[in-house]
Amino acid sequence: MPKISEPKLYGKEILDGYNYPETRDLVLQYFSKYRAYSVRVEELSEYYNASLSNDNMGIFSSNISDPTSQRALKIVEYKEYIDAMNESFRALRLRMTSDEKIIFKYSILSRHTDEEIAERLSLDKSSIYQRKKSCYIKVAKYYHIEVFN
Repeated sequence: MPKISEPKLYGKEILDGYNYPETRDLVLQYFSKYRAYSVRVEELSEYYNASLSNDNMGIFSSNISDPTSQRALKIVEYKEYIDAMNESFRALRLRMTSDEKIIFKYSILSRHTDEEIAERLSLDKSSIYQRKKSCYIKVAKYYHIEVFN
């Protein structure tokens, strides 16, 4: 079987061809819906797990429509979107280094600070810059939202 090579970080000459600040902003904007839906699913799920004293079943509600089924439909809608995005992430991750995968998960998907990401990578904050830039450019190229210089 042929040996599969490990993906590599983009070098400076490749990265310099892109407008990183604009590309980064587009990537974060592109994934804002994913982040918002993820948080909303958690919130709605917690609401369902609340006690009956909060009327989570809608029993004592004065609304004519059924709020419980509306919430359930929203959860299904959000989960379908999240699942579709997670499926596309699988192919994207094959193109990333192990450091870029961590940056993708903690910087793009869940918006952790650079300090937290550097700690996870066991690096100082200043040395994650090229890895982070490479990650953002790869993600932007994959979703065709990159901005060239």
